[in-house]
Amino acid sequence: MKNVKRASALVVVLVLLSASLNHAGGQNQPEDNMETFFDSSVPSIRIQVNATAKTKPTQNITFILNLSREGEGEVFAEHFNFSVYGFLRGQNKTLMTSISDRNFPLGTRQYQRTFKVPENVWDVAFGEISLAYTVKYMVGPGWQVMPYNITVGFTMTKIENVYLKLLEEQLINMRSTLDELNQTFRECFGKNLTINELLSLNQTFWQFKQEYEALKGVKSELESTRTAVVFLAVVAVFFVATTAYLVLRRPKSYW
Repeated sequence: MKNVKRASALVVVLVLLSASLNHAGGQNQPEDNMETFFDSSVPSIRIQVNATAKTKPTQNITFILNLSREGEGEVFAEHFNFSVYGFLRGQNKTLMTSISDRNFPLGTRQYQRTFKVPENVWDVAFGEISLAYTVKYMVGPGWQVMPYNITVGFTMTKIENVYLKLLEEQLINMRSTLDELNQTFRECFGKNLTINELLSLNQTFWQFKQEYEALKGVKSELESTRTAVVFLAVVAVFFVATTAYLVLRRPKSYW
């Protein structure tokens, strides 16, 4: 009975230990949609940067930066800065976020931040790390201090050009509409919808317009003539009617 209890207790301990190790290991793993963009060593220090793999303007980027001491010696950081830049309309460099730290002994340090991408920034994000530090080595009977000042840059998160994508979609729609117009044009005129054909149609249109304007002038003259003829006809009828009335009303002569 005691052996069963001991075995059960051992199983529980192993399960808890395994869960703890998995949790600790999970904390060091990049999150979903995270990618390692920089993982390199400089004298006595290893630098790793994980960040959002891809995003869009007005959406977020999250980065996790780890600094850890490597090898022999004591590391003292005098100044540390990590800046993330974007490119306005994919061209002009602009600062999106920055973190700084100074005057600390380095064992292991982690920096994490989430920030929003500006609306008119696209292409890629660009990370830049600057680090000034000293490494204290034991050399023989005494210590030797080595100063370092490094700056490294690297591309990071891909930022989708949503405006270009919108233009591409509009271009696809325009091409589809143009194909439909070309088919209609071919059915109506038996020709393809080209610049030369459009110019020819435009010339024909202006000729028709000029002829139409000329016909409008003739029509106006005809309408004026018809109005005059009607007026003269009315006057003639009135004159005839008046003459007939006067003749009929004339007194008769008696012999």
